[in-house]
Amino acid sequence: MKIDNRIVEGLRLKDVPENKTKEIHFYANGKSIFLSSMTEEKLINEEQLDMFQHWIEETTLNLPTYQTLLEILETEGNVV
Repeated sequence: MKIDNRIVEGLRLKDVPENKTKEIHFYANGKSIFLSSMTEEKLINEEQLDMFQHWIEETTLNLPTYQTLLEILETEGNVV
């Protein structure tokens, strides 16, 4: 699995205790976009494989190119 280092540098994992979820966001150029979330319950209760690792891999493998992410940030990103 090879991912553009610029994308990796912009990924952030965020705990959202009030929703009991973890979220993945992408940050660049002073903006952020939400990419994915998963409930803590699902991360803990799935015994057949490491759901946390699977969730991270699935999210990152399905990302568009770095340039496309920047274009999305420009039009839809939240200022941070």
